[in-house]
Amino acid sequence: MPPALNLDNKMAGSLLQVLSIALREEDQSRVELAQNLHRDVSGSMVACTSLGEMIRHEIANGGDLESACKLLGSLDAALREALQHVRDLQEKQYPPVLKVFGLAAALQQLVRTQGANFAGSIVLQINGEEPKFDIISRLNLFRLMESLLRHFVHHSGTSWVEVVCLTSPDHVEVTIDHDGDDGMWSLAGAGSEVARIEARCLLLGARIQVTRNGAGGNFRVSLTAHVQPAVAPQ
Repeated sequence: MPPALNLDNKMAGSLLQVLSIALREEDQSRVELAQNLHRDVSGSMVACTSLGEMIRHEIANGGDLESACKLLGSLDAALREALQHVRDLQEKQYPPVLKVFGLAAALQQLVRTQGANFAGSIVLQINGEEPKFDIISRLNLFRLMESLLRHFVHHSGTSWVEVVCLTSPDHVEVTIDHDGDDGMWSLAGAGSEVARIEARCLLLGARIQVTRNGAGGNFRVSLTAHVQPAVAPQ
């Protein structure tokens, strides 16, 4: 049997909090995915099936070409709608731009998305060669950046955010400067966001640090993540 873990109540409570958040988010994601598949994808495919039956009926009963063409046009529109629903679901699970074009392009898209309803400004600078993260680590880093930016843009009274990414084949360094508050990082404000961020950092083996530039100054979040070496098969 594995040795028992000696955890104090505070540490055990923190671990349970992170685990409960992860499980709740996973369950919520599954429910949303099932609802979208049922409502959008299945609904569109049912419409396509009905249109197909109408076309077959039209042909079997000697219908005119104009009616058949109209039905084919409706079928084409329904198929395109179903395809768009599938693409939207794929985007939520794993952004295609992250897989096809890499982290830099995905972060550029993320900044545009987060800044769409932001009254302030978001500036992104990326320099260096793309880190050679595996697909899971790449997604984890992207979601980590997503959580940080979402908080700074929507929850911290921020008017500007500047993100600088310095990358190399084996690591990435990110600094996020902003003029908002740091309530998320204080003990009183600690909650699901902090737990989620800390858990993602743990998975990446990343270090995160929050500093302030003088009294009443701006805040900086620094993140460093190294590519984990591949484990040789046993």
